[in-house]
Amino acid sequence: SSPSSPPPSLTPSSSLTHEERIAIVRNHFTQKGYRVHSGLQFGCELVLYADSPGKVHSDFCVHVVEDSGGRLDWRMLQTLARSMPDLHKTLIVANVRELELASSHDDTDGLQQLLLEERYAVDELAIATEHAPFRHKNISKGVGTQMKPQPRK
Repeated sequence: SSPSSPPPSLTPSSSLTHEERIAIVRNHFTQKGYRVHSGLQFGCELVLYADSPGKVHSDFCVHVVEDSGGRLDWRMLQTLARSMPDLHKTLIVANVRELELASSHDDTDGLQQLLLEERYAVDELAIATEHAPFRHKNISKGVGTQMKPQPRK
């Protein structure tokens, strides 16, 4: 292989499956401290909770871009963005991209051992609506403040 191409064991971002992209994004947000769950019921891949789902509502829906070039289908984006106000959530569009590795590596065994999280980066774009937690300056509403009613004892 040429010096500029990655070793065969490294999966280029263009050949990642959508499920692999979702797994990378899931881990990205888990490392940031969110509790990450399936977003299927909201029309996206993932939802993020600031605390236990039994205590708070999720504040964010995450759409994982399927295209390796980071291109979005505008119909999908418009549909998701229009549904967020009714769901009281902020839409986050997450794109997985391959990190550029140094072109000359003598230690290909070391490169082969890199974890997915170390080989790929996640770019985030938050699309706010009028019901987004950070939208209104005069309302001090932060992440994790959509509290669920607790049962009476």
